[in-house]
Amino acid sequence: MTEWKKLTGFHKETKIHERMWILTFLIILSQFSICYGQQKKSDFIIGEKVSFESKVLNERKTIVVIPPYNYKDRPDEKFPVVYVLDPGNNLFATFGIVNYYSDMLKIMPRMIIVGIVSNDREKDYLPSPSKDQPTGGGADKFLQFINSELVTFIDSTYPANSERCIIGHSAGGLFAIYALENQPELFSSFNCIDPSLWYDDQSCVRRMPDFLRSHKDLKKSIFISLSNEKEMGVFPFVEVLEKYAPDAFKWDFIHYKSETHNSLGFKSICAGFEMIYKDWEMYGKTK
Repeated sequence: MTEWKKLTGFHKETKIHERMWILTFLIILSQFSICYGQQKKSDFIIGEKVSFESKVLNERKTIVVIPPYNYKDRPDEKFPVVYVLDPGNNLFATFGIVNYYSDMLKIMPRMIIVGIVSNDREKDYLPSPSKDQPTGGGADKFLQFINSELVTFIDSTYPANSERCIIGHSAGGLFAIYALENQPELFSSFNCIDPSLWYDDQSCVRRMPDFLRSHKDLKKSIFISLSNEKEMGVFPFVEVLEKYAPDAFKWDFIHYKSETHNSLGFKSICAGFEMIYKDWEMYGKTK
């Protein structure tokens, strides 16, 4: 049986009331209704599905891109990009939260949202194969694909700036931390939802102390969440951050004891953006 450790000094579980969730989506829905009413003879399109051949992966890849609404009306403005793994689970939650937080609350910037569809998530997200996940081990190539092909495509096609965030859930959260350790310059911030840090005898956790010691000036933001189901290797990872994270490395952890592995995505995306952009409004006012 998994032994649960009690850790002190962390934020208590964030309470996001159902009214807030309902209000968020009602406001977004009302915005769509208004826009749709103004364009009765055409569809209201929020994004586009793009497919292309990846030379790195030797397969056809599909992405879903949702740029900020009416971004072409402001041709001089460039936007951060958030890359969402497993878009079938978290893409539209991310879309709703980004729009509500940026357009309504104005506590974070508008963003280009990119959902990366995976043909084999075990192969793409896991750093090594195992008995239970025999197709694992393609994380290095998947990271190379993002860096050399996908980011290049997004930056050359859409008004993207250099700020990039990645959202990963479960094995996707493990991949996000793998990306931090292996290509730390690629992403500015990381939202790791119930990451599978137990995988491969916690290899990502074991590498993190040396990584942090050798990157003492690392300026990144990482948010980690944990559900009520399994330890997932998260507690040892948090202990490493407590001990070795440099001052410029911003991080936060929330243990959602009342959420399951599948239900904590929405809260985690909300809390992650709130943590990452905690000082954004202040910066905007003094800019």
